[in-house]
Amino acid sequence: MSIDNTTYKLNEKHYIAEGTDKNRIVLGLTYCTGMKHYNSWLNRYNGKYTKTAMFTIGLNGKIYEHFSPNYYSNYMMDNKLNENTITILLENEGWLVKDLINENQYINYIGYIYNREDTIVEKSWRNQKFWAPFSDKQIKSTIELTTKLCNNFKIPIKAVSHNTNFDGAYDFNGVLYKSNFKKYYTDISPAWDCEQFKNKLEKHE
Repeated sequence: MSIDNTTYKLNEKHYIAEGTDKNRIVLGLTYCTGMKHYNSWLNRYNGKYTKTAMFTIGLNGKIYEHFSPNYYSNYMMDNKLNENTITILLENEGWLVKDLINENQYINYIGYIYNREDTIVEKSWRNQKFWAPFSDKQIKSTIELTTKLCNNFKIPIKAVSHNTNFDGAYDFNGVLYKSNFKKYYTDISPAWDCEQFKNKLEKHE
């Protein structure tokens, strides 16, 4: 497994450079492609935006480290979670809507046209119906990265089997999704097979 820790590296204005213990990994989405989320981090709040993630996994399976997982950021927007959480974003457009002019065309929530050939996932969930799919390479890299991080930080190699919110999320040690914490989060989306990921992760060697 190769991790690129130079191409999309962040400086200390975008995270808190204090080492902390970790007990969970949270997966979320970029809601865009082409690393646009990274460029947004650089330009928001006069270059001092700290709601950033440690890693991004591209649709092509490439893994980018933005800053050391020993440190933390404000990505979870909750002081009880930020310090002890490793955050990983998956490159994905998230929820989509049909174009009002062209029924065979979909756009994401900021107006970009969905132009991948991969088939849209259709499932009603959290007030949305259409979802951008993930790639097999991306899923494979996610399993490899989460396994490595769990081993390095002594986090239990276990994952939640669903993407809905539940009361025990704050106390769960292992791999979760951002949508496990709040009912209005849509990451991870229904396009991600949570049970399949859980089974593959927990059996991975």
